[in-house]
Amino acid sequence: MTNAMDMMLNDLEALLVLKLADDKLFLGHIQSDWTGLGPILEEDIASSSMAQDDLSHALVLYEYLGSRFSIDPDVLAYERLPSQYLCCDLVTVPDDFDWAKALIRRWFFAHYAAPVLDQLALFNDSDLVERCRRLRAEESLHISYLNDWMQRLSSGSKEAIVRLQNAIDFMSDDARMLFELPGMILNVDRPSFDGREELFNEWSSSTHEILSTTNLKTNITLPTTTVKGGRNGVHADHFIAQLTEMNEVRCKDPGAAW
Repeated sequence: MTNAMDMMLNDLEALLVLKLADDKLFLGHIQSDWTGLGPILEEDIASSSMAQDDLSHALVLYEYLGSRFSIDPDVLAYERLPSQYLCCDLVTVPDDFDWAKALIRRWFFAHYAAPVLDQLALFNDSDLVERCRRLRAEESLHISYLNDWMQRLSSGSKEAIVRLQNAIDFMSDDARMLFELPGMILNVDRPSFDGREELFNEWSSSTHEILSTTNLKTNITLPTTTVKGGRNGVHADHFIAQLTEMNEVRCKDPGAAW
């Protein structure tokens, strides 16, 4: 399995799939903490549904990688070293059960995941293309729902606007790390090898299109290629706590499947 894992972690296309799968896994995991705690019933159900979607999307992508490299998808999800997870800092930062922070995180991420899936669907791999097209349809629903909330709340009370702006300011530094170059293993010096500049421009355009209709603002820049964070396996302490919690059942019962 080690050789297969090494092969996967040294494959450019695989890394691009893996980073999105890891993002989805941890976002779904941390977002599921909101089940039963949403501010209204509509959002409670929708939040739980989107968390379930993200976990399902992660599985679809892990299954693709598992089939390609002959690795059990559950091993990919639960049995890697912490430094081998490529999820970005945005999806793992605690929201302290502040719903505005949770909403902004999901909104930032959904606008990122959609063009990434579009990018992966251009690869010359029919299996990957079909999987990404299926996931893209569900991601579009996430974006529509979250955009609607952004516009509804930003046209509401002063408190709602202040809380959303504070959440944007809180999440902005981590949001830019969506575009961190995942070069810890490939060790490549090609800033555009994963199309990150194009992705960043598309993400910025789509998020600013919504913000332009509100009283909210943000100023997020593309990180330099020397920045090292979650995409390079350099994770904050809270990531280790989340990984430990997520893997609790698997550690107690190594044969458990999700």
